[in-house]
Amino acid sequence: MSPSRPARAPAPKSKSVRTGRIRKVRSAVSPISATPQIITANGATEPVDGQPPAWAECRPELCDALPWFRAVQGGSYHCDHLCWGFLLDADCGIRSYIDEEVVVTRVGGGCTKDAEGSLILVKDQGSEDSAVSSLINSMNSKVPVGLIIGDRNTLLGRKLPHRYNVMDYFRVTNVWYERIGGKVGAKVRFEKLNLTTKSWWAAKGSAAPVPYRQRPKILAKVYHCAACQTASPHIYNEGWMCLQPICDSFWTINGFEPPLDLTFHLNFLQNRSPPAPEVVPHHDLVPDLLPTLEEEGEGVSYSRIAWKGIVCPRCQKCISRKYWHGWKCTDELSLISGKGETSCTFERMLTVQPVSLRSVIDDFGLGPNKRACHFDSKFAVPDIDDEILFPYRKLTYRIPGVGSITHFVANRIISSRPNGPNDLLRQLQVSDFGLRRYPLQQSVVAGTLTAHFAVNYGMPYKYIVSVDSRPFTDAPDEILRALGRLTWATERAVAGSGDTFLPPNELLMLGYFEDMKIGYHDDGESSLGPTIATLSLGAKSVMSIRMKYKYYNGLSKTKTLLKDDPVLVGCRMEAERRCLKSQLANGEIDQTTYDSLRRKVLQKGKRGEAPIGIKMELNHGDLVVMHGENLQKYYEHAVTPDKKLRFALTARYIKPDHVEPEHLSKGEFTLTPEQVYDGK
Repeated sequence: MSPSRPARAPAPKSKSVRTGRIRKVRSAVSPISATPQIITANGATEPVDGQPPAWAECRPELCDALPWFRAVQGGSYHCDHLCWGFLLDADCGIRSYIDEEVVVTRVGGGCTKDAEGSLILVKDQGSEDSAVSSLINSMNSKVPVGLIIGDRNTLLGRKLPHRYNVMDYFRVTNVWYERIGGKVGAKVRFEKLNLTTKSWWAAKGSAAPVPYRQRPKILAKVYHCAACQTASPHIYNEGWMCLQPICDSFWTINGFEPPLDLTFHLNFLQNRSPPAPEVVPHHDLVPDLLPTLEEEGEGVSYSRIAWKGIVCPRCQKCISRKYWHGWKCTDELSLISGKGETSCTFERMLTVQPVSLRSVIDDFGLGPNKRACHFDSKFAVPDIDDEILFPYRKLTYRIPGVGSITHFVANRIISSRPNGPNDLLRQLQVSDFGLRRYPLQQSVVAGTLTAHFAVNYGMPYKYIVSVDSRPFTDAPDEILRALGRLTWATERAVAGSGDTFLPPNELLMLGYFEDMKIGYHDDGESSLGPTIATLSLGAKSVMSIRMKYKYYNGLSKTKTLLKDDPVLVGCRMEAERRCLKSQLANGEIDQTTYDSLRRKVLQKGKRGEAPIGIKMELNHGDLVVMHGENLQKYYEHAVTPDKKLRFALTARYIKPDHVEPEHLSKGEFTLTPEQVYDGK
């Protein structure tokens, strides 16, 4: 049993180690040295002793390659109530510390940035916070945590070789609470799991660690609080404190507030846990994925783990899978943009074994009538035309004043014909069409790639990414046959609308692996014509269409009123908004009064994303045509595929006056009689 709280428990001043945070000094205490060495952390040039076992220059690649760290944002990765990985980057918070074997840092969450960019705790942390509880669970369950250090972290005081550097596996030894800026903040102490080897981030030329059995046994003392009877370790040299926030004596030394400039007690830092065989990492620190990809196995290259990424076996860089057929350590886009972090020439391309149609379609054994008749009327807008355009079933969803969406529902008869959807699915898997993932032009985290593979043929088209366009003269037969189907669907959807039929001159093919999807977006670029047609191949997907936030709510997410409110059918507060707009048009109120009354109306109720207006199930071989310029202006759509393999081939009309003259010829094509589609 630990002793009760002492009347006074200071440690000798000669055993103090200064705590630190970003832009301040920190201690470089060696685990085998009794004398702390204070160095300046800013502008560190001291080299490290080795190289990290894995590294990355952007968060997405780091998270793609390491199964124990999938946190694209935030410093802690926790799943199933356990913490698996932890990132030390930039601000570790006040009273933080790093050496060759021990890390003391704040637990993320509940913070905001001040004017200087430092993180400020704005709410109390406790065991109910997922980041805190997961660390406690990992400590109690003896689950090691992988640590990564970023080059913006200056506590170590050494020059780190890469933006993100994998350190090693650590065990969680302590989780406690402190008073930080008037709030309760959680702190954690990590201890390196393997004490026998020298850490690569140790100082260049420093001595190897003393074997554990030869080290003096140093114990961190623990005392029980006389007020709440709970135990807390003796962490700081200035005195022992109760570290339980519910206690009246929390964060006080003999009843007084502790000084801000606390120093760590060496017993707390130099205490080491004995080797424990039961503390075994769940994942390899550096996973070796490539040997597990049996090239003869059907569809193994399409699984979620395969497209998430690998660690280069030559240079140890984390590599996202950017190519349909495999990986390249250094790709052409990195070299062109000047962001090639390595000249490593490693690449691994897989021999793709096509998956069978049966493996990606759940209801493959059901009759064509069953699949053809299924659509979700719960989400459908009221005006639906349901007719047979043999052998398709043609469903047309009309949105008043906006446009229409036509769904050509396929069946087994259509899909199984020669050069039909079944043959196309197989051919698209094995042929090299240049499919790859591209970096998003606008993303919260730099380096984020699209959750699909893409290639563009015909006129140049830039959607959420810039995709190089290939001329139709270079397009393989499969692409041109798909273009023939999409041209047919476009013409049939536009017929009878009174609008001019504009044949597509561009085709974008997207490929989806397991768990890939495309979120809500629109195809409303000014360069596009009013009609967009898509052929769906492979796994079933769900297409959801909803009104855009600002048109549904009447204002933007920054609460800026719409300059011209169209008052769409089904928008929030529709009747009131329509009445006010009528009064403005009739001259009953002026613009200022209209805006004032409109804002009052829109303050009623709760704002949020618009409900789904149309939800369609797209099956293998189905065609969907969205028509109407206002459809892309006012509405957005998302597609979530099922299972592990889907292709979407989308054709559009690109306005020639929006294309550079040298690219106009890319959209020219002539279909052979075999590539022209007649709807059968």
